Amino acid sequence: MEKKLIKAKTLNELYSLSDSTTGKEMWTMVYGDDDYEKVSRKTNESFVRYINPFTGKVRDKYTYTRHKCPLCDSKDFKFIFEKHGFDFEKCNDCDLIFTLQVLDLDKLPYMDDGTEGDYYGMSKDNQTIGERDKLKFSMIMEKISKNLESTKDKFDIFDFGSANGMFLDWADSENHNVVGHEFHHDLRKVCESKGHKIMSDDLETITFDKKFDIITCWDYIDHVHNPKKVIENLSKYLNEGGIFFFAINNRDSLSARILHEASPIFIGSQHHMNYGIKQLEMLMKGCILVDVESYVSELNWISNWCNFENPEFGDSPLLHNVFDTEKLCELNMGFKLNAIFRKESK
Repeated sequence: MEKKLIKAKTLNELYSLSDSTTGKEMWTMVYGDDDYEKVSRKTNESFVRYINPFTGKVRDKYTYTRHKCPLCDSKDFKFIFEKHGFDFEKCNDCDLIFTLQVLDLDKLPYMDDGTEGDYYGMSKDNQTIGERDKLKFSMIMEKISKNLESTKDKFDIFDFGSANGMFLDWADSENHNVVGHEFHHDLRKVCESKGHKIMSDDLETITFDKKFDIITCWDYIDHVHNPKKVIENLSKYLNEGGIFFFAINNRDSLSARILHEASPIFIGSQHHMNYGIKQLEMLMKGCILVDVESYVSELNWISNWCNFENPEFGDSPLLHNVFDTEKLCELNMGFKLNAIFRKESK
């Protein structure tokens, strides 16, 4: 395994587990046999806690309803499917996929006790940074530094959606000056216990006493309720020529296109805005897209679906002979997508 990691030159080579293992095998490798059942049970509990059992829809008292596309403000959108009690809509102007209902954070009974978001917390709170993740962060930071208009080799970084702080761990070990942000109560405590500076202020109004060279967002922008306001505010604290980095679950991936609502990327209560590179570029007006990379084909999810099994947890043989995984990544149709934007100098 170590030799394979060292030889990896692309993120898809580094994260090709889904090309060589079934869904169940991959979960077992990551979480172990015991946690496999725990993850499945906790996932279901997280999704149904806000559902009216008589209607199957999310309870109105926990949500507010959108009347326009949250990205382009168009009122021309159509229903495409329902999942976890939420209606998923597709904008006819910008192609963003979003939920019509959005959980109102001020109305949720689980916010104060810190259990809201446990679907993510329970699978991440004990994770430690491994060799694969270290190499991933190094490969991505190398790309970022090449596109950054700076002569520095150590950077001031703000990371929002920090989860348990794995990227903070890596950045700190490389002597970068990094500040994190995490709303989830327990995950924030994990970051604090490791000595990281971690904030929880409203991202739409958060302030800093300095500017950053790099702002990173790992698998979190699809959780943000008002991304345009957040990016507008954070842009004020990014140096000219600085970098915004996003890692997203790709709504243009082959698995999302084939599985539709069965795809694990569509989570009504959490992933209420689903982006591809087109939508990210619209969000990042005023910044230049300088690099994009797609990776992870998710052959195991597709294989499970084609064999009438649960896409995420099934154990069906892989369809290696059907899909060209390298081509999928070249077409930006991998499940994961990374994008680097540079703030234009005035």
